[in-house]
Amino acid sequence: MSAREGSAMVSTYLSYEMVNRNYKSSLDRVKSDAATTREAQYYQDNIGKVKTVDEFVDDYRLYSYAMKAYGLEDMTYATAFMKKVLNSDLTDENSFANKLTDQKYRDFAAAFKFSTNDAAVTQTSNQVEDVIDSYQDEIQATNEETASANAYYKSAIGSVKTVDNLLDNSGLRDYVLKAYGVDSPYWDKDFLSKVLTSDVSDPSSFVNQLTTSDKNRYVAMAKAFNFNASGALDSGDSAQTADQTAATMYNYTSTVPGRVTPALATLNKEYYESKISTITSVDELVNDSRMFDYVRNAFGLQDVTLRSTLKNILTSDLSDPANYATTMGGAKYEAVAKTFNFNTDGSIKGAGGAQTASQMAATSAGYVSGYDDKQQQTDDDLYTYYRNTIGTVESVEDLEGTSKLYNFVLAAFGFDSDARKKDIEKALTSDLSDPTSFASASKDERFKSLASAFNFDDEGQMEAPNLAQSQANLQQIAKDYVVRKTRFGHEDEKEKATEEASYYTKTMQSITTRDEFLADSRLTDVVLEAYGLDPKDVSADFLKQVMTSDLSDPDSFANKQDDHRFVEIASLFNFNEDGGIAPRTTGIQDEHGRLTTEYLYLQESLEDQTGEDSVGAQLALYFQRNFSNVNTAYDILGDKAMLEVFRTAYQLPTEMSSMDIDKQKALVEKYMDFEKLQDPDELQKFITRFAAMYDLQNDTTQDPTLSLFSSSSGSISADTLLSISQLRNS
Repeated sequence: MSAREGSAMVSTYLSYEMVNRNYKSSLDRVKSDAATTREAQYYQDNIGKVKTVDEFVDDYRLYSYAMKAYGLEDMTYATAFMKKVLNSDLTDENSFANKLTDQKYRDFAAAFKFSTNDAAVTQTSNQVEDVIDSYQDEIQATNEETASANAYYKSAIGSVKTVDNLLDNSGLRDYVLKAYGVDSPYWDKDFLSKVLTSDVSDPSSFVNQLTTSDKNRYVAMAKAFNFNASGALDSGDSAQTADQTAATMYNYTSTVPGRVTPALATLNKEYYESKISTITSVDELVNDSRMFDYVRNAFGLQDVTLRSTLKNILTSDLSDPANYATTMGGAKYEAVAKTFNFNTDGSIKGAGGAQTASQMAATSAGYVSGYDDKQQQTDDDLYTYYRNTIGTVESVEDLEGTSKLYNFVLAAFGFDSDARKKDIEKALTSDLSDPTSFASASKDERFKSLASAFNFDDEGQMEAPNLAQSQANLQQIAKDYVVRKTRFGHEDEKEKATEEASYYTKTMQSITTRDEFLADSRLTDVVLEAYGLDPKDVSADFLKQVMTSDLSDPDSFANKQDDHRFVEIASLFNFNEDGGIAPRTTGIQDEHGRLTTEYLYLQESLEDQTGEDSVGAQLALYFQRNFSNVNTAYDILGDKAMLEVFRTAYQLPTEMSSMDIDKQKALVEKYMDFEKLQDPDELQKFITRFAAMYDLQNDTTQDPTLSLFSSSSGSISADTLLSISQLRNS
């Protein structure tokens, strides 16, 4: 190598190293430039005022700033074209931006929210499942509370000797009030004493003289107890007979609408087994509603709705081939008939009763099994209905107008169906980030839970959910993670990567604090790897300092890092200074988009300034900055500056761009190991090679062309670009 050649190599490489050795200081120098500062300040001051694409492109300073940031400066004139890019739905693979070869257009569109505003939705998929989970929790809690209340009532009612004993015991009193449908907050001891001491058989008694619409409830309550006019026991030594206690417990346990709770199933079983031994005819069985339903459910006879039909089955003579059970239901009905001992006239066969002990046990086993299956199917049908229907609701009014949905929601959060609708409306339209809102200020935690489960604005209309991360950023992180994990042919990792990405998108919708996010290493690992960072190299304490940084303070921890990716990561999330979710911001660009745009502008400006002295150094900086996003040969072939670096490094002629696209791809893959070059040391070796070859091939004493960064460059043929686009989208 001649002395001149060596000097040229040092010139290009030294120019590159002067910038790259302390890259952050180089950027800070550009940032402090007066012109750069003015443009950056103008962008910060005005981007939040923009509402439409037309407003954006009409403000040339804003528009050109952003275009330069994303390396699209040469396309600034093409406003109609760029409007199509900005209006592209990036979730649609066939949208305008997604069909373009150059990734810069997609990155540009993604930096703004003209087409990627978070969608208004009554509930996210997570919120839907949270409501169902809450409903199931309420069911479990109700079952446990009911079983406990039943056990207490059954054990304590025997000690009641006077009306005062009953009404002064809050546990027993509230149980009785609920059992007979009396609104317990408004009970009156004197009134209830008069009800319970009334002689129901006397038309002139207090309870029979009531004129209220709920008179029948009080009559039923009076019948359930045995108190005389003075409030003592009328006869015997118990306030209730066994049957009266059973009836009261049945009433209490039946107050959960639309469900046969385990407690109620237990009472039905106890009732049936206590009654079956006393049955003297088939008519007594089928005319008792509880026993009728018990037998139907025990044998899966939901199609049997008439008492006469069950009677005919139970009195069938199976020795007669023409009997009712055989001819009308076959083996199913025959099995029922065999489990009972009735003659054809409905009387009991022999002295063994309507059922033997083993027959009764078989019936109860069938009931318990049938109850479980039936209730599970009922619940599953209800959950399916909720999942399929809640998406049609667009307002609080819609929710209230669909009674099945509305009652399900009330039950899920522990509200009775007669809960004050105004309070429910206030909760649903509460802004939980406002401590003075109805739900936030309420001492009833159910209102907060209800408010957080739905996305209604203060007018009761659905809006976009206020999440820890915007839907657009959330989806992009998941996508970038999968790409990073499966690039370079690592398809064996695709299933695991997809699983982790799904976990991320699902779980992040439930994250409500920064601490929750930081405590889940699966979440933090996805974010770090999406940005090309190894989680092993980032400690939990370091990441916490990044995530708690004030990004508006240039001296904050994140801003002091040499690697700007940490600022980008911190800006991805919508946490306030206390670590909760901050109120939703408006505008066409969030903090993440703005900070990324400003940083890219600085990088572009730095490279432009470097190119004034050394185009080779400018190319090297550009290649180094963008290579982490290179996944295939097409990423090299589709970027004229990247292609020029590759071509120069391996001394390939410009005519290679006229070759068949498959041959170009094969040529790139022959020389470049993309995975190996992700190692910073290997990348530096390549850049050193490029610098040497660049100075060898160019007369650096003359002003080199800047065409690589202008729209007039012809380094890539139109046929090549078209072929790359077709291959990428095939």
